[in-house]
Amino acid sequence: MAAVGRIMIRVAIALAVTAGTGRAGESEDADRALFVKHCAACHGEDGKGGGFVVPALAKAPPDLTRLARDAGGRFPLARVIRAIDGRNVIRAHGAADMPVWGEVFAADPFNDRLGVYMKVRRLAEHVRSIQESGG
Repeated sequence: MAAVGRIMIRVAIALAVTAGTGRAGESEDADRALFVKHCAACHGEDGKGGGFVVPALAKAPPDLTRLARDAGGRFPLARVIRAIDGRNVIRAHGAADMPVWGEVFAADPFNDRLGVYMKVRRLAEHVRSIQESGG
């Protein structure tokens, strides 16, 4: 019975974090902090691609604030989740353009499959929140 209780708690947390709209400011702040910790070095704190390591990169990171615009006005959530996770991206040649965060998060002994997904989803939700509005 204890296992069922833990599963119910995880499902409740997953629903709260992945709701997408109407999330509490605290959750949005936590998602931003996660983005700053893992993504800002390349993408910049604003997501526009101006992180401090850009001069050392072979390929400039994309402006994450334009993903919805470039996809015809709809945020490509599934594509962003796959890109952040990185474990199921097929690469014909060479290394990944960015860290494979799914592997990084999975290496943490405190993260199970749901924990990895939650971190990836939270990062994707932050990227959704910084989309440019209008042209």
